[in-house]
Amino acid sequence: MITKHCDKCNGLLEFPDTHAGRRVECPDCGDVNVLPAAPAAAAAAGDRAALRGLPPDSGLEQEVMVLAPANWRAHPFLTILTLGIATLILWLRNLGNRLYITNKRTILRRGFFSKSTTEVLHDHVRNVQVDQTFLNRIFNVGTIGISSSGQEGIEIIAHSIPRPNEVKKTIDLYRPL
Repeated sequence: MITKHCDKCNGLLEFPDTHAGRRVECPDCGDVNVLPAAPAAAAAAGDRAALRGLPPDSGLEQEVMVLAPANWRAHPFLTILTLGIATLILWLRNLGNRLYITNKRTILRRGFFSKSTTEVLHDHVRNVQVDQTFLNRIFNVGTIGISSSGQEGIEIIAHSIPRPNEVKKTIDLYRPL
């Protein structure tokens, strides 16, 4: 049940939850009032990620996406010309590279034998860049660059990422825009 005091006569208005966000007429004075949204609906309306079926921005950190470089799609001619030798080299080079997107931060982990980790909190993301050549657009791969308000320049650069525009949209859902 939604309760609200009338804006004009201060009378108590009571309506079922199905009337949340609607305009209603006061039975005492006839003034038109707008009922507040239901608490659960108001919370969901502020969380763009939850509306898209992704983990909510609040609460514990949860993985949203894990991406590995798509080598053969990023370098198709090199793969064809070298009959797979370049693919093997690229695969070995990117064996440990992963881009993790959680509901709180984006993390780039590089390396198989030696490790390097860079992370940016989504609250601090200033810019997300997507770079694609013509062939990258055909094969739907690209380079993602993320910079934060705390550093100068691009902090995370991930090459050969599949579906880069979808990745950018996912990060944008967790950024305060």
